[in-house]
Amino acid sequence: MKQTTLLILFLLSHAIVIGQQKFFIKDRVTLEGIPFAKVMSTSIAPQLTDIDGAFQIPDSIITESYITVRSYGYLDTLIALRMVENFTIYLEPIMQEVEEVVVRAGENPAHRIIQAAIDNRKSNDPLRNNAFQYESYSKFVFDVDREALDSLVPDDSDSSMMSIMAFFDQQHLFLLESASRRTFIPPSKDKEEIIAYKVSGFQNPIFSTFANEIQSFSFYNESIQILGKEYVNPIAPGGTRRYLFILEDTLVINSDTTYTIFYRPRKGSNYDGLTGRLYINTDGFAIEKVTASPYDQSGFAVQIVQEYAHLNDKKWFPLKLSTNVAFPETISVNGLKMVGKGNTYIRNVIVDPEDLKKIKFNNVTVTTTEDAGETDQKTWENLREYQITERELKTYQVVDSISKAEKLEQKFDLLSSAMQGKIPLGKKINLDIAHVLNYDQYEGFRLGAGLETSKRLIKHVTFGGYGAYGFKDKGFKYGGFSTIHISKKSGVDLKLSYSEDVAERGGLNFSNDGFNLTSPSLMRHFFIQQMDKQRIAEASLTWNVRANIRLKAFGNYQRVQQTGEYIYFSADGNLEQFDQAEIGGEITWNIREKVMMLGDTRVSKGTKWPKVQLKVVNGFTGFEASQFSYLRTSLNIRQDIRIRAFGTLTMVVQGDNLQGDVPLLYAYRGNGTGLSWNLSVPETFETMEPSRFYHTQQVALYSRLNIQAFKTKAKWNEPSISLHQAIGYGEYVGKERHSYAFESMDKGYFESGLILNGVLVSGFAQVGAGVFYRYGSYADNNWKNNIMPKISIGVML
Repeated sequence: MKQTTLLILFLLSHAIVIGQQKFFIKDRVTLEGIPFAKVMSTSIAPQLTDIDGAFQIPDSIITESYITVRSYGYLDTLIALRMVENFTIYLEPIMQEVEEVVVRAGENPAHRIIQAAIDNRKSNDPLRNNAFQYESYSKFVFDVDREALDSLVPDDSDSSMMSIMAFFDQQHLFLLESASRRTFIPPSKDKEEIIAYKVSGFQNPIFSTFANEIQSFSFYNESIQILGKEYVNPIAPGGTRRYLFILEDTLVINSDTTYTIFYRPRKGSNYDGLTGRLYINTDGFAIEKVTASPYDQSGFAVQIVQEYAHLNDKKWFPLKLSTNVAFPETISVNGLKMVGKGNTYIRNVIVDPEDLKKIKFNNVTVTTTEDAGETDQKTWENLREYQITERELKTYQVVDSISKAEKLEQKFDLLSSAMQGKIPLGKKINLDIAHVLNYDQYEGFRLGAGLETSKRLIKHVTFGGYGAYGFKDKGFKYGGFSTIHISKKSGVDLKLSYSEDVAERGGLNFSNDGFNLTSPSLMRHFFIQQMDKQRIAEASLTWNVRANIRLKAFGNYQRVQQTGEYIYFSADGNLEQFDQAEIGGEITWNIREKVMMLGDTRVSKGTKWPKVQLKVVNGFTGFEASQFSYLRTSLNIRQDIRIRAFGTLTMVVQGDNLQGDVPLLYAYRGNGTGLSWNLSVPETFETMEPSRFYHTQQVALYSRLNIQAFKTKAKWNEPSISLHQAIGYGEYVGKERHSYAFESMDKGYFESGLILNGVLVSGFAQVGAGVFYRYGSYADNNWKNNIMPKISIGVML
C-alpha cells in the first residue's frame, strides 16, 4: 500500500510539473489552423505551431504569460494567455508579396543552407536507408468556402439561400476517413493495408486512399506530386539555380537552429515549380517542416504542408501531412466555391523493425482488408486523431441518407463505366462506345452499335455483341462474345467470341490497357488502307500472374476472303479464300509497376521502367481445312523518361519476325501514317504512305521528346515543342508470291519532325501543327515531296 501511494504521488507530482495545455492559432477569416506560426514568450523557449496550428504551454505559467505570435501573411499579435477564450488565438490576415531579391555583395545566406539540405537529401529521405513501419489516420473534408458563405447577406425572402446557409452551418459537403498500416523496406518493398475507411454516402473502397494519394509522402523526391501532377522539388540537385531562396527567420531551440526560407521559381523559369517555405533544421540539415503550392495556380489552388520529427535521434520522419484545395469557380455549389482540407497523422513509427521476414511483399503496394468498410464506432474512436465533431457526424448522417435516396452509389458505378467507354442504358445494359463510330481508309465511315451486360445483371459473366456498317466498302459486320470472370482479384477471365468482320492486312494488335480516345493505336486505325474479310471463332484465357504481369493464351479458327485485286500465289494455286487455325500467347510486363487493389479494382501507380509486350502466334495445319504453317513473333518495348525541369522522352522499339510462307494478312505492314494535313500519330512513321511497305522481318525505333510547355498569359494558348525521330529496317522473303506490289525497308527508312503543340487550347483539349521530313534511300528526288505537314491533337491533364 505504501509503495502504491508513493507511486501515485510521484505520478501526480510529475503531472503537475509537466502538465501542458494545448492552444490553437487560427485564421480569423477562414477559421483554419495556421501551421508553423512562431510563438515567442519570455517565460519559455520559442516554438512553432504544428500542422494543425497547435502549440503547448506549461499550465504553471498560463496565468502570468504574454506571448507574441508571428506568421507570414498575418499581423503580429501580442496577447495574454489568460485572456484567450477556448484556447484559440485568432490572427488577422494581411496581403504581402515577395519581390525578386538581388544579392549584390557576398553569397545569398539562404544558398548555403539549401545546398546543405540538398547534399544531405539522400541521408534524410525517409524512403532510403532504413526500413520502417507505422500506422496512419487520414481525414479529408469537402465544404463550401466559409468566407464566401459568411459574407452573404441573409434575405428572408430568398428561401433557397437561407436553406443553403442553414445546411452548411450544420454539416460539411462530403467527408471521408481512412486508417492504415504500412511496412517499407528500401529501396522498393512496400505494403500498406487500409484497415478502415468511411466515406459519406458511399461504400466503394476506391475512395479509401484519396487523402494519402493526393500528395507525395516525402519532400525529398526530385519531383513532388500534387493532385496527380509533378513539380520540380526546390531541394532537387541544382535547386539554387532554378529557385529564388530568401532567408526569413531563425529559431534557436537548445543546440539546434531552424531556418525559415521562402522559395519560388526564378523569374523567366519555364518549368512546373512550387512556392512556399522550407524550415531547415541544422541537425542533419533536414526538413523539419515545409509548405508548398504550385507557383502557377491556374485551375485548382492547392497547398500542401508536411511536418517532420527526429525519431530517437535516428531518423527524420514525416508525422503530419496536410492538403488544402480551392476548386475553380466552375466547380461550385449554388454559386459558392468548393474547398477541401485533408490531414494525415502518422504514429507508432518503428524504424528498422524486427521480424520483417514474415511479411510477404509483391507489386501490390496498397490493399483494403475485407472488413475495412465495416469498422464499428468504438474502433473508429481509437483510430481518430481527434474525436468526430457534431458537423462531421451530421455530414455522415445526411449524406448517407441523400445517397440512398438519390442512389448515388449506383450513379457512381455508371459514371465509372462511362470512363471505361461503356455508356449505361439503364441499369443492366451498357453501350460500347468503341463500336459506335469509326473511320479508316478501307471502310470509310463505319457506323454501328455494341451492347453488353453490366455486372448488375450478371455479376460473374458478361455477354455482348455488336453490328456495324462500312459506307465505303458497303459491308455489314457483326460479332458477339461471352466472358466468364473466374477471379476478379487475380484477373482470370475466360472469353469466347465469334465475329464476321474485316482485319488489317499485315496488322498485329497487342492487348490494350483499356479505353483511351487518344491512344496511338486508335488514331493509327484511321490510316488503314488494306483489309481482308475474316470470319473467326476464338477462345482466350487471361490471367494476372502478378500485379504487373498479365498473360493471355488463345486459340482460334478463321476463314479469310482476300479483297481487292490481291491474290496469293500458293503451291496449290491462286488463293482468294482459305481457312486457318492458330494458337498463341501474349505477355504484358510493366517492369516494377506498383498497383493498388481497392476491393476488386486495380489502380496503377505507374512505373519509371519499360513496358514490355511479347506476342507469339503459331499457325498450323492438320486441323480441319487449315492451310498454312507459320510462326509470328512480335516484341514491343516502351519507356517514358522524365527529364527534370525539361520534359519527357518517349522511346518505343518494335520488332517483328515471321517464319513461313503466308498471305500478306499474316505478314507485317510498315507502320506508316503519311497523309498530308492529317493527324500526327506518335509511335508511327509520319511520312510513310500507308500500305507501302510489308515485311517478314522488321525493326523500328520511335522517339519523341516532349518539351515542357512555355508559360504564357493567354488562356487559349499553351505552346510546347516536340521533336520526332523514327528509324526502321526490314525485309520481305518471297515477294514474288503476291500480286500486290509493295516495298520493304531493306536500306533503312529515316524521318525527323518538329511539332508545335498547344497552339490553341480549350478546356482539356489542345490543337497544334507539325512538319515531318523523310530522308535516306526512300526519299523522293523532289525534296518538297518529302515534307509532310500534320495536325496534332492532345488532351491536357
